[in-house]
Amino acid sequence: MTDEVPSGLKLDFSGSPVVAKFLKSNAFVRGIMGPVGSGKSYACCAEIFRRAVQQKPSPRDGIRYTRFAVVRNSYPMLRTTTLKTWLELLPEHIWGNVRHAPPITHHLKLPPRKNASGIDCEIIFLALDAPKDVRKLLSLELTGAFVNEAKELPKAVIDGLTHRVGRYPTKADGSASWHGIIMDSNPCDDDHWWYRLAEKETPRGKFKWEFFNQP
Repeated sequence: MTDEVPSGLKLDFSGSPVVAKFLKSNAFVRGIMGPVGSGKSYACCAEIFRRAVQQKPSPRDGIRYTRFAVVRNSYPMLRTTTLKTWLELLPEHIWGNVRHAPPITHHLKLPPRKNASGIDCEIIFLALDAPKDVRKLLSLELTGAFVNEAKELPKAVIDGLTHRVGRYPTKADGSASWHGIIMDSNPCDDDHWWYRLAEKETPRGKFKWEFFNQP
């Protein structure tokens, strides 16, 4: 699976069939599990940017507006792993500096060009190791969310996020072309909520969940 996106960035996952299937899925909640170093977090970061590029332009000004939350269980892990992976794909010297004062934010902006719409994509990095952070998460108006190492978080966090996505951009800016939640995780025990939902009682219907196992 290969996508050409603005600024010359090329996302090529043709060498990973599982990741390609993960990216092609439109399930409301998608989870990809695999060992350390298997590319699952990188794929989720790429998926955020891909959805930002695919958002329909605002009828007001032709800008593609999106906002995503990237969630981890603690700020040390968020800074040393999640944010590091994100910046490997979308480095600051190209896409602007990250605001490190909580909530950590990376605001990607690309002005409209002759034959291309502009991009305004806000990425909010949140760790849920304090009650105030949970409250912040549950008051956001989001396009979508990425939960990094989801096995470290209670399912209640995922459930809370399902009510926050699809709320941005507003109708005046065309509403969200896509909304949903993507998750990654290292392997978990068979009594974990991830295993139960992936192997025994996967939610179906309008709000479908889908799980993928990355080698």
